[in-house]
Amino acid sequence: MRTGKISENVLKRSVLKRCHAKMENMVQGPGVGRDCAIFHIEGKKELVTSVSIVVGQIEPGKTAGLVRQGICHTANNLLCGGGIPMAVSLSVTLPVQAEESLLREIMDSADSSCAEIGIALSGGHTTVTGAVSAPIIGISAVGTARERQERALVPGLDLVMTGWAGMEGTALLAREEEERLRQRFSLDLVATAQTFDNNLYLGKEAQIVWECQAAALHDVSEGGIFGALWEFCESQQVGLEAELKKIPLKQETVEICELLGLNPYCLLSGGALLAAVPDGQRLVTELSKEGIPAVLIGRTTEKREKVLRNGEECRFLEKPARDEIWNIRDGEK
Repeated sequence: MRTGKISENVLKRSVLKRCHAKMENMVQGPGVGRDCAIFHIEGKKELVTSVSIVVGQIEPGKTAGLVRQGICHTANNLLCGGGIPMAVSLSVTLPVQAEESLLREIMDSADSSCAEIGIALSGGHTTVTGAVSAPIIGISAVGTARERQERALVPGLDLVMTGWAGMEGTALLAREEEERLRQRFSLDLVATAQTFDNNLYLGKEAQIVWECQAAALHDVSEGGIFGALWEFCESQQVGLEAELKKIPLKQETVEICELLGLNPYCLLSGGALLAAVPDGQRLVTELSKEGIPAVLIGRTTEKREKVLRNGEECRFLEKPARDEIWNIRDGEK
């Protein structure tokens, strides 16, 4: 299989179809576009859980950002599933050549990241094995559910996006391809792009969106905004119509993707949020009061088609391809 997120077809036939073990108190289980599970605890608030994994340049001096990204992504999954994150635990697998100093750096990064977003680091498990050639960090998050309200992703809802498409991927590219980019762009442009993943946690955004009677939320991460739009609507069997020109992009993202031959709409977009709400303009106004950029980009529809409009032109959104960041890392672009 290719690197990156597995395809939807593989997910359905080799993962979801084999998840048969369930409990009566499981309110929400695995599915396309579902990044967390919800359990009802008798007489108490519902429990929400989520997991993710961190791979990449986990080596001395390059660890803090990756660990922080992983924790933010996992916590964001809980937020978008209607949860309030409480704690995360880590499962750290190290190769035999790793030094203890790397483990300390991983844990220091995790601890500071949890403190930054206001959740606990509850522990975990660490092992060293010759079965891996690079560190792998699994992150598990747990939280309580917000007060449940009967809402569903139905036709006729407004689709609102916060932040900008491709921001997190742009930051990674600006660091990993720095030498190449500086041959074309100014030092200021590259330095600015490297800061684009400074604000990945969606705590304030999610709270405002839920207060505006959101039917559903989805964090825009791997696969970019195109992947998020597909998963968002596919999970609830509804269609959509969205305006391509309304999807916000930073100029730095446009310039860097053009140079590298990448599609910015299919690029890692941590820090952006997609929400379906009855009144999109009200949500945009409420978010703007808190200094959070947001724009109404489309609506859900009765038909299952996922339509993107670009002026007079119209195209159908396809199943998500793997994130563009992997095409660079694998040397395919």
